[in-house]
Amino acid sequence: MTVTDIPNIIDVYKSGSNVDAGRVGHLTDAQQKYLKEMWIKVLAHFEATASKPIKVTHSQIHPDSLEAAGVAIDNADAIDQWYNANLEQASDIKTQTVRDKMYLDGNREAVVPGTFKPLFSDEQTTRTFANTFWQACMLYSNPDSYLLMFLRATSWKVDAAFERLVKSIEWRASQAIDKLMWDGDASIHHKMMNDGLIVRAGKDKLGNPVVVVRVKLSIPRERANGITEKFAAYSLEQSAMVARSCGERVALVYDFTGFKRENMDLSFIKTLLNMITESYPQMLSVTILQANSWLFSGFWKIISSWLDPLVAKRTVVAKDINELQVFMDKSEILTDMGGSLEHKYKYVYPTKEENIKMFDTEERLRAEIELKTAADAFFQTTKDWIAKPSIEGYADEARVRAAATFNTAALRLDPFIRARFLEERTA
Repeated sequence: MTVTDIPNIIDVYKSGSNVDAGRVGHLTDAQQKYLKEMWIKVLAHFEATASKPIKVTHSQIHPDSLEAAGVAIDNADAIDQWYNANLEQASDIKTQTVRDKMYLDGNREAVVPGTFKPLFSDEQTTRTFANTFWQACMLYSNPDSYLLMFLRATSWKVDAAFERLVKSIEWRASQAIDKLMWDGDASIHHKMMNDGLIVRAGKDKLGNPVVVVRVKLSIPRERANGITEKFAAYSLEQSAMVARSCGERVALVYDFTGFKRENMDLSFIKTLLNMITESYPQMLSVTILQANSWLFSGFWKIISSWLDPLVAKRTVVAKDINELQVFMDKSEILTDMGGSLEHKYKYVYPTKEENIKMFDTEERLRAEIELKTAADAFFQTTKDWIAKPSIEGYADEARVRAAATFNTAALRLDPFIRARFLEERTA
């Protein structure tokens, strides 16, 4: 599928059905062949990189101040000492994390364990390609979905798709996305979380969850360098988890209501777009920019040039509520945007109780072994499947069962390796 083959996004929404072509269960014989070629490259890369772990650099997504200082979050004396010595920094709105705010407000209980342990015996300072790959696959109901995402994004060009997948895995490993999700809200910029810059509310006409970026709440001068990248990665990883149970798609809406010059945050928009294109391609069913102002027109000229061609085909500007209703029923549109969906955003702080399974090391080990066994089984059935001819509509039963087992094991392990996020604690 090339850019010209992509259906008009308005026609797709008028049809009332998501486009499933090129997804698991909807592959032509040619697409199945491309998927096999992709798996051949991935499996070979497992072997080629087995003794070449990827170094954790945090070059883009920086650790919070406590982690950078080597302070364990469950060491009360060390915590007190650090905050007493760094009170001004912990109080600075530009850098203050949720953990900082909670501590200063008297809530000093660690909400996640102090010692982070990467999956499958990886080191704290490095990650292997294979282990990072399987953890990325946990975001999808079938490991095939992860590869197909890159294949569709590159119009089924296997070499290009593989190159992008490798780059994405290396990014996940070097930026320790697993550690980011382990810490959860605690290490994220407090004001961005408390304001609700990004909210997930409602569904579009195809049943996809809606993620809303409330642009008027994005004020660059209120945060330090490096904050944007971490928040964007954390938000996208959460959105992928939400999409997992909803056809692996979300609708992204940029709400430019009340947009002013102080909200012209090109860095945040560009970071979000780059991360989506490079590590979460094809996750968005549509990108809608709700805006109608001369100020936005100039802003749009800049950001439209950054769009990947495939993303651009699924990006629209909605100038009023009527145009927005092509994609969402009024009952699913926030009242702030002219709809009737009441959604009073209130940030609720994390607790130890919601993450209690993260403290159960024995049960976590059993769940981790189950996932490793499931990944090994999928690996073997994939090697067997590769050796068979590609037939349209053919489903290798052993491999289908292995994918289902991997999915079950991934869901079982999930609460042991990451903190819950806002929607989970308030559901």
